Amino acid sequence: MGLAWLPYWLVRERVEAGKLIRVLPGQPDYLYDCHALWLQTPHLPLKVRLAIDALAAGLPKLMS
Repeated sequence: MGLAWLPYWLVRERVEAGKLIRVLPGQPDYLYDCHALWLQTPHLPLKVRLAIDALAAGLPKLMS
């Protein structure tokens, strides 16, 4: 048991299922920025490129 300040997109399903409750419902939802960082190299590994593309495609759907 405890309190946590989490982005709504991360806990939305649990809130809607009644497993979590909002303690401060009057507070506006806060959207978090998400950044992907990698070392500067002459060749970006394919697995890194695929991971970044997957995040860029999937995260906006979760955050709205």
